[in-house]
Amino acid sequence: MTSQDTITRGVRSVDWKRRMCAFLFVLAVAATAFIALPVQAKAADAPTKTVRIGFPSSGNNFASGLLGVAETKGYLDEYLEPLGYKAEVTGFVGAAPALHEALSSGDLDYVDYAGFAGILGKSKGIDTTLLAVTDFGSGWRLIVSKSSGIKSLKDLKGKKVAYMRGATPQMYLVRVLAEAGLTFDDIVPVNASLPDGLSTLASGGVDAAVVSGGQETQLANEGLVKVLHDGAKADSSTYFEPTVLIGRTAYAKDHQDVSVAILKALLKARADVIADPEGFIKLSSEKSGNPIEVIKAQNVADQKTLRPASLSDDMLDAMKNVQQFELDNKIIQSEVDIEAWTDSSPLKQAIEEFGSDGKGTDGSTLATSAIAASVASPEDRVARKQAEIIQGLIGALPVVIVAAVITVGIVVARRNLRRRLGSNGSAADPAPAVRIVDTLFALILPLWVLVTWHVATSTGLLSTVVLPTISSVVSTLVQQLTTGTFKGDLAISVIRILEGYAIAVVAGVFFGVVMGMSASAHKFFSLAFKAVRQIPMMAWVPLLVIWFGIGEESKVAVIFLASFFPVLVNTVDGIERCDPKLVEVGRMYRLPGWQMFRQIYLPSALPSIFVGLKLALGIAWMAVVGSEMIAASSGIGFRINDARTLMDYSIVFAGIIVIAVAGVLMDMVLGVIAKIATPWQQKKN
Repeated sequence: MTSQDTITRGVRSVDWKRRMCAFLFVLAVAATAFIALPVQAKAADAPTKTVRIGFPSSGNNFASGLLGVAETKGYLDEYLEPLGYKAEVTGFVGAAPALHEALSSGDLDYVDYAGFAGILGKSKGIDTTLLAVTDFGSGWRLIVSKSSGIKSLKDLKGKKVAYMRGATPQMYLVRVLAEAGLTFDDIVPVNASLPDGLSTLASGGVDAAVVSGGQETQLANEGLVKVLHDGAKADSSTYFEPTVLIGRTAYAKDHQDVSVAILKALLKARADVIADPEGFIKLSSEKSGNPIEVIKAQNVADQKTLRPASLSDDMLDAMKNVQQFELDNKIIQSEVDIEAWTDSSPLKQAIEEFGSDGKGTDGSTLATSAIAASVASPEDRVARKQAEIIQGLIGALPVVIVAAVITVGIVVARRNLRRRLGSNGSAADPAPAVRIVDTLFALILPLWVLVTWHVATSTGLLSTVVLPTISSVVSTLVQQLTTGTFKGDLAISVIRILEGYAIAVVAGVFFGVVMGMSASAHKFFSLAFKAVRQIPMMAWVPLLVIWFGIGEESKVAVIFLASFFPVLVNTVDGIERCDPKLVEVGRMYRLPGWQMFRQIYLPSALPSIFVGLKLALGIAWMAVVGSEMIAASSGIGFRINDARTLMDYSIVFAGIIVIAVAGVLMDMVLGVIAKIATPWQQKKN
């Protein structure tokens, strides 16, 4: 036997069937992606006459106000179907920024949102047309912590106040401060989303926060906060803000009949709301999932004022006032000509065809009264809270004692068993009893996390708004799984992960092999890849939406970018770690490039490649949550973000648990494949 035969036989001694399982896994994942592409293509082949309407979602796909009524009661389809169109109404959790990006990319034809955002988008160069003012009110409230010592607006001076910058909550806060003779320089402003502001207030991070009316109900009932200012009850000329319907100019100009049909649907919805305001409140509560008290908190008695559906001089003046605020606060730099921006002809035609005042507007208007904060006095609530904490501590004491006994027992048993039985097995293959005790030892930390969680919630040390009880999370998890909500969301998320992950694996392994085997290729690609790698993932989101729209492509792109670099780096590292002597021998015998890779580089690089695959899989799960915040209406990340917006942290925690379990299972599957594909690694251990 020649020396060449000896080398070839040694290199080929590895079981190829097992080794190729790694590539079969990659091919299987890639096949899943390509199989899913036709499905996406079919979904993309939307009807050519679909009217796409967007609105800022507060955690559900129900548009508040006239648009929600018009969609729910079928008025949009009633007026659009005779024209050959069908409405597609989509809620955007990302609110104004996401809606602006969708308008810019042509994914939306109409948007119903705050006039503040409409002016901002128009000023920034989004070509839109103002078609109507659909709402005119203020649903904002300024709430303060009971422990802050704030009793009047003047007491806000020097205090930390959470608000949402660049949106109507900022305008509301500025006007509240002006009422007290204060400015932003007199407070410590904290920029945060509405849910984050409320959570931070509950945890003591700020003294006050601007919230949407009704969001504070639970904390108020717990005696933690109080309402200092209510925009719905304040001076309408100062605090009421317009909500507008705008159209993408190119679309609205070519489809005036569609604009007229939508406006007629809104007029009919307005007639219903004015005739039966209580029915509207019940409908909004049912569809949005918000309690009736929350809906009432954002309404005013005069529905004709609240739902104008007009372009009157008063409404245009209100828009000008909003613009002046944005100019004064340097939120926009370019002034918008409100009259030139407005196209009143579709609304005039809609009013003429529907009726000058709208059918049903002469019906009786039922006034809605404000809900009393609480029957009990503040002193009673504080005393009750103290009693609850004491009772909670007493109730939690047995749990703490039991957990402590279990912990001590496991630690002692582990030490004794390892001393007695540790010699019966190696480090790689310990005795069965040692394995059992080691597993129990690893569960000690999760056990104490659960105990701490239980104590914090049962004693009232942390509000259940910030940290839900374990029982509520478990019941929510069971409910979401049994109803199929999480199952569907998880399936969608897994498909998105597999698609983005598959592309990342194929691209990462390919470029990694090329860069590892070729010094020239390494120099050529290295600088560009290093630069892209340094860019934070969320910084790509606006560009990805503009480039790929709000469909599946942008979500898959986020997952791909997150997963690509771990695979690339570990593949390059594995190739470069190949034994130089083996490489030299392969070159000595003039093995072709493919045989060099297959017989020498690949066996050496596979363990490192699988490390990259595991890292990429974990990062893909992190990325999917971020990607599903891009105007998504499905997926586990979307469900978590929606729940956070609704302050339903039980669903947030339940969703996190689902992600953790699914991620661990996928990682275990990948680990098994890695063991099968690299048996020589197991022999080394």
